[in-house]
Amino acid sequence: MTLLAVACGNAGSDKPVTVTTKPGAPGITQASAADLKKNVTLTGVQGVTDTDINVAVITSKTNLLGGPYGSFADGIKAYFNYMNDGGGIYGRKLNVTANRDDQMLQNQQQVKSSLAQDKAFATFIATPLFTGAPDIAATNPQMPTFIWNINPEMAGHPNIFGTVGALCFNCLGQGSPFLAQQAGVKKVAILGYGVTASSKQCATAQRDSFKKYPSAQVVFFDNQLQFAQADLSADVGQIKEKGAGLIFTCIDAKESLILGKELVKQHVNAVQQLPNGYDQKFVRDNAQYLEGAYVSPQFQAFEYEPQLAEAKLFKEWMQKGNFEVNELSTEGWIAANEFVTGLKYAGPNFSQQKLIDSLNQVTDFNANGMIVPIDWTRQHEDPRGVGGRVKPGASGKYDCASTVTVHDGKFVPLKTPPGKPWICLTGGDNSPTLTKTPEYMSFAPPSG
Repeated sequence: MTLLAVACGNAGSDKPVTVTTKPGAPGITQASAADLKKNVTLTGVQGVTDTDINVAVITSKTNLLGGPYGSFADGIKAYFNYMNDGGGIYGRKLNVTANRDDQMLQNQQQVKSSLAQDKAFATFIATPLFTGAPDIAATNPQMPTFIWNINPEMAGHPNIFGTVGALCFNCLGQGSPFLAQQAGVKKVAILGYGVTASSKQCATAQRDSFKKYPSAQVVFFDNQLQFAQADLSADVGQIKEKGAGLIFTCIDAKESLILGKELVKQHVNAVQQLPNGYDQKFVRDNAQYLEGAYVSPQFQAFEYEPQLAEAKLFKEWMQKGNFEVNELSTEGWIAANEFVTGLKYAGPNFSQQKLIDSLNQVTDFNANGMIVPIDWTRQHEDPRGVGGRVKPGASGKYDCASTVTVHDGKFVPLKTPPGKPWICLTGGDNSPTLTKTPEYMSFAPPSG
């Protein structure tokens, strides 16, 4: 269960909003409604004219994992359509003027081409392999970049903003042991890829987390799977023989389906934790293979009531654009919200650097309640730091998940107190013992 954080932005307020900043930093104020309509002629700002703000998008639309990464662009477009319907921002329309496919294995090439050719004001990226991160980080002036963060390469770069803060694939955590504890499972299995460092490290950290918080015994461990590995019969045979009831994975949805089919074939009574399986069509089409699985998207799952106003707005504009609502399109909407939030704090005389500097003072970005708050004064850094040493303060304030289960091809929320969809654990990596009673929270903005 990935327990991570992210983003904020008040879309239409006519009151200036002041956010908390790191000690010693001046407070920053969001532009007033009047300033948001003020069109100031800007000279030499890449990707900006008197009428438009243009951005580039790079996704792995074509990929061997079968993931809908291209939908990230749809969420961005939907948010831009929503903004433009209200007059845009600073008298300008928001546009996606370049939409590139890195085909998963060509991210660095596409990043370099985009930087040289697209002349965008900002770049949005959703890809399993972020090999272009060093090129983005080295831009001068710095390129504001917004990503669906599943990539360790984001860490340490103040111009790269994720829909969660910098990830720590080596960190131990309570999430998986807590889920096993709540599920009443005493034996678990862990699977990951051996072809990517992030997945391999993720699986290893899961195993070591159970050593620190021994709520269940890890009876089978394999972090050497290949991408699109078609035959998992040997692994499932071992899982069956050793009696694991819950399988924690650091794999994609396509591989999770292969695993699910093999579990059914061998009549194994075990359920999966799906790291990126929050896709209604996917679970509906494969209901018999995913029954009972746990899914924790990086945002508040839509199945919890009452639904957020931001979630309703997202669905409304996705429908207007004839776009599909899924995990990646939701992440695209959140990334676009984050980008516009930065613009609102940068003011009418905005630039790429002003946007970056302003957003890096925000300590509680949550995309109007859709995600766990991100503190950009510290969450660009890998919490584990150089050489595996913990960097105090680099982690987010909250260690939370919004989890659903799969039942009859539908997502079903877990039981939580009304209006509190986030299950939050105390102490995180530094807690000496496993949390038994979580804190239930909501990050929804105050009503009215």
